[in-house]
Amino acid sequence: MGTKLKTLLPLLLLALLSLSTLCTTSQAKEDPKLKECRRQCSQRPRQQREQCEQWCWEQHQQREQGREQEDNPCGKAEKHLEQCRRQCEETQYGGQRQQCKQQCQKRYEEEKQRSRGQEGERGQEQERGSGSDRDPQERIRQCKKECREQHGERQARWQCEQQCEEQERGREHGGRDLNLRRWEEEEEGEERGGENPYVFRREHFKHKLRTEHGNVRVLTNFAKRSKLLLGIANYRVALLELNPRTFVLPNHWDADDICYVVKGRGTVTVLKKEEKQSHSIRQGDILKVDAGSVVYVINSDSRDKLIIAKLVNPVSTPGKFETFFGAGGENPESFYRGFSDEVLEAAFNTERDRIERVFGKQRRGPIVQASEEQIRSMTRETSEGGQHWPFGEGGRFGESREPFNILRKRPTYSNQYGQLHEADANDYRPLGELDVKINLANISSGSMEAPTYNSRSTMIGVVVGGRGRVEIVCPHLGKQSETGTGRSRGRYGDNEDDDDDDDESGQHGQKGQRYHTIRANLSPGTVFVVPAGHPFAEIASRDENIQIMCFNVPAEKNERIFLAGRNNVMSKMEKEAKELAFDASAREVDELFNSQREQAFMPGPESRRSPRGGGSHGFIESVLEAAAGM
Repeated sequence: MGTKLKTLLPLLLLALLSLSTLCTTSQAKEDPKLKECRRQCSQRPRQQREQCEQWCWEQHQQREQGREQEDNPCGKAEKHLEQCRRQCEETQYGGQRQQCKQQCQKRYEEEKQRSRGQEGERGQEQERGSGSDRDPQERIRQCKKECREQHGERQARWQCEQQCEEQERGREHGGRDLNLRRWEEEEEGEERGGENPYVFRREHFKHKLRTEHGNVRVLTNFAKRSKLLLGIANYRVALLELNPRTFVLPNHWDADDICYVVKGRGTVTVLKKEEKQSHSIRQGDILKVDAGSVVYVINSDSRDKLIIAKLVNPVSTPGKFETFFGAGGENPESFYRGFSDEVLEAAFNTERDRIERVFGKQRRGPIVQASEEQIRSMTRETSEGGQHWPFGEGGRFGESREPFNILRKRPTYSNQYGQLHEADANDYRPLGELDVKINLANISSGSMEAPTYNSRSTMIGVVVGGRGRVEIVCPHLGKQSETGTGRSRGRYGDNEDDDDDDDESGQHGQKGQRYHTIRANLSPGTVFVVPAGHPFAEIASRDENIQIMCFNVPAEKNERIFLAGRNNVMSKMEKEAKELAFDASAREVDELFNSQREQAFMPGPESRRSPRGGGSHGFIESVLEAAAGM
């Protein structure tokens, strides 16, 4: 008997192996969608092929799971019943446990009944016939009929009917899998980062700290919004907002940050190694806080909020940073409590009870109310922000580590239509350590900043007061569309997918580059990004000035190139270059580019249509009147 078993065992294993191979082959043959999907992937560029095939296989597995559920519609319900009973055993006692199990059984019966009903509906659909042997128009009519029956809402019904037509077109084009086309659309949408990847509003911020007395909000990661923003992926934007007479508990970040005081006044105290620095801050001040420095902030005003915008540069995890509270207790939790009792007892050379008394009391949150006497005491010995400009500490220009006030510096450009103030490493040395430049533009009501672009810097703009709009011209978002936030002037220009884009005469590249124009309304708290090289224009509303503070990174060797106005770059071309570039006479080109005699700031579109023209509010006064609704 043993000898026969030894003889039959190899044959049995071989038979099982053959059966497994047969099942796998049969399964592959039974799923022509997988085969067609892979065929379509093989035609894609090499760098996308592997990801595409992986997506095809995931879709195949989902279909297989769906078949398994159809074969055993109660399997899922039984699994839920088992999980529910196990939870009852773990969380309930006595008579409540039995009641819990009865509820589980009741839900199981209901779920099983629903599964049987769905199975019957699928059978009816199969009887109606949805195979490829029917007439295409009949398939579309039947599909749209089902859309009308299933969707009451007009928009949902219209989208469903559109999918019916897309699916039929997919069959006409060599059986192209509709799901694969959707994958391609998802990839394209991810590359575009949505309709407008450059503008961020309040909903794009998340609270990092929040109490009834104030909050810290952090903007979503730029790279997660769009691959087009990978160049600034490591930077984050944060907004600190404190109510009057409030105190932020001492904490440190694993990030450097550049602070700009949008509104109000207060005190920032920085503890580093063996030194302590306390600075009075006011609207317009710029201050750098080094990573790992223990910082606490006071809003010393009894009426106004203190609002600070921050450009954060994480030093530990790219694009991410954390807040560490040493002072605190349970809320915020002190990181001291993370150590074991014996370590803390040895570190402080004291008993556990005394340690618990200190680190167990704070439950009011990271931002607390302070009395007027406490604030007066903490702000008694503080430096006045911006007092050393323009000579710097010790007489050396730009050497001061004290806050630098950008409003006290003479504007780079100024006329009745607007002013532009700029601060770089020459004004405040710490800006050079992070290669950042800060601009503050005030555009008078009804006016605009001339179309311009930055040669090397990506500009991160924060609207700190007023309202208006921005237009950004982008070559990456070239797909034809028309939305509320942007208008396309064409499709992608010079990229690999357009290599075969010839005109009717057969001349390659005749259409040239195409652009997508982003238009977005601006209000206090709006953040927008303009990548290097992208032309843009900022326009104030007809009724009020707009103030925009900008972080520019990297700052080194960047140049601001104006495209219109007295200092526009096009006027510098030779006569022959103008004629060749525009296919027009040099005189016509000069008449166009020389007709605007203002520089940097000029009347906007609304002013040209309105006899009252642009406003002329003073820069300092308008900034001091900036709205606090951030």
